Amino acid sequence: MKYCFNFLCSVAVLILIQSCGKKDKATDPQIDHFTFGAKFNWKEDVIKTDKEGSWVKISNGNIFSWLAKDATLRGSNFALYSVRTNLKADFVYTIQPDSVFAIKQVADSVFFLDKNGLQRTDIKGRVTFSPDTSLILVNAGVSPEIMIKYRLEK
Repeated sequence: MKYCFNFLCSVAVLILIQSCGKKDKATDPQIDHFTFGAKFNWKEDVIKTDKEGSWVKISNGNIFSWLAKDATLRGSNFALYSVRTNLKADFVYTIQPDSVFAIKQVADSVFFLDKNGLQRTDIKGRVTFSPDTSLILVNAGVSPEIMIKYRLEK
């Protein structure tokens, strides 16, 4: 009986200790591992400032990358765009350390989201799949308006 009582007390103490909750400290690092199945690189090709201007070739254009869960371009919901000097726009990062931000693709339109998750009105894009796959981003939030055409790198 004595052994049975000791055993039950030990089990009860173990259960009580295991059920104690652990609070996260503010100093504990929060790790958000973003994984993706495919990365599509768009390279800046030509730029136009103002609607009446002409397209000018960009030498050594910057890369705008779409991240997707699988190998389909239409499934992209996140993006990377580390050097945005030509577009002159900033983005709200979904994952700050990796500079990943959210995009929303509806049919052939691309929208960027603000800090509240709403579509931004100052910058938007349009994807063309035929004859060549290309993307045009328009930044109407600066004067004069900037349009950049990207080509999909293979």
